[in-house]
Amino acid sequence: MASVTASHGELLHLVRAREGLSRQQLMAETGMSRGTLYGRLDVLVRLGLVYEAEALGATGGRRARRIRFEDRGRVVLAVDLGQSHARVAVTDLLGSEQRRADLPLRIADGGAALLGPVLDHAAKLLKAGRGERLVGVGVGVPASVDPATGRLESVEAMPGWGNDEVTSTVSNRFRVPVVVENDARAGAMGESRSDDETLVYVKIATGIGCGIVIGGEPLRGAAGLAGDIGHVRVGTNREAPVCRCGHTGCLAAYSSGRAVLERLGDRAPDSIAAVVAAADSPAVASALGDAADVLGAALAPVVGVLNPQRLVLGGPLGAAPGVVDRVRERLAQAVPDRALPVVERSALGTRATPRGLARLVVRRVFAPHAVDAAVEAALASG
Repeated sequence: MASVTASHGELLHLVRAREGLSRQQLMAETGMSRGTLYGRLDVLVRLGLVYEAEALGATGGRRARRIRFEDRGRVVLAVDLGQSHARVAVTDLLGSEQRRADLPLRIADGGAALLGPVLDHAAKLLKAGRGERLVGVGVGVPASVDPATGRLESVEAMPGWGNDEVTSTVSNRFRVPVVVENDARAGAMGESRSDDETLVYVKIATGIGCGIVIGGEPLRGAAGLAGDIGHVRVGTNREAPVCRCGHTGCLAAYSSGRAVLERLGDRAPDSIAAVVAAADSPAVASALGDAADVLGAALAPVVGVLNPQRLVLGGPLGAAPGVVDRVRERLAQAVPDRALPVVERSALGTRATPRGLARLVVRRVFAPHAVDAAVEAALASG
């Protein structure tokens, strides 16, 4: 039960969590007086945060109406920046894509060259909607991110990008709240099915990223590095491959898309997508199997510590034939049967990160403290 002093933001949170309640139900849930509750609901209505919806069952007098969260026409802009692509999507507040564009790029060209054209496409997608209101922007990046500020904390995968460049550029362009998050962590949020689930999501693309969700919350760690397994050393012998970070034996140097292409050498297809298409050829199947074996062994300690219900493999190589099976087999050799999670390929594919970004934006924008701040500012301005 909420407090009798439930703020505007806490009241909205209750309405959202319960998918709408009548005024009588809200009084019973909160213990608030009629006058206080009605006054706060009036403010939320005026600010376009709730609305009076369908009538409930008859109670002998005037039929009560359900108070619902005003999500009609509200959208989120999700921008998923990868090493060789950008996916831009307009989603509803649940993360379902309404419109989308896929753009080729080279992340190493830097933010100054890339962000402008990507945001131009985003603006076109937004303009194509009718009667919509943008509530926030989420940006997924292949780098570690400070969860409090959105600063890029590790830019090895994004050379030429300033630490504050994404947040400042996007904020100046759209003038709405901006959430910047590691792409794999956002993908994990997109794949998460319930607040009761512990989930590990591994994105295997040009590099390797990992996101962890526990109890509906993304695990970020002290420095925003939770799940950063790509540069964990898994090889220590003299023949261990050199990673692009300069160290030898990193997981990414064995199991990423870039590593598979390098292992194939002259026999390599011209792209990671072509590797997946050629997965049935003996050379490619062998390279993918080797990469999956190393990945499965590296994930065994993660599974042992976190005991997730599900381990989801995303990214183009996560969908490659045989990869899920090999990772599952390698895990089964390393962890007890009772600790073995369901190991499966992503059901959402490239929609996972945009959906997760939308969820993170909605959490930020409609958090009780954020709503209270917006109400205070609106009341102060008259």
